[in-house]
Amino acid sequence: MSIFKKKKQNVFSKIFRKKSKIEKLYYKNEEFIKYCFVSFVCTGILYLVFFLVDLITKGNYMLANFLSYTISFTILFIWDQRVFKSKPRRKKEKIAQVTSFIIIRVIGFPLDSIVLSILINKFSIGNMAAKVLGSFIMFMYNYITNKVFVFKKNKLI
Repeated sequence: MSIFKKKKQNVFSKIFRKKSKIEKLYYKNEEFIKYCFVSFVCTGILYLVFFLVDLITKGNYMLANFLSYTISFTILFIWDQRVFKSKPRRKKEKIAQVTSFIIIRVIGFPLDSIVLSILINKFSIGNMAAKVLGSFIMFMYNYITNKVFVFKKNKLI
């Protein structure tokens, strides 16, 4: 039996002995890459909701921004717990994490709205184009604040 384990171990060690540069890059930045993917999906949801509400309300971009922001970031919270591997065990920690997430979003929403308003009103950019540009700015704000304040590494399962 020990001979079989050795052979199996040797096969795997030969296969995975040297990682390619792409593999090294991925494993070094795995959390950020996963966050980018999850954010990309949620941004798609955000744009869809923004577009539909903006269309239905005939240009009320602030209402469209609020609804799209709320829906997409509710979904994002659930996925971010997995990306950052931070799902608290105790009820008190769960409440603290949700509260931190909401506070970060409450701070982020006016920032997002201000950026959106400036891009539309001052630079005469279309509503959807302004939303895309504003999303790039808010992406980094959200990643940093989530990593530092919401999904702390010391609260792993």
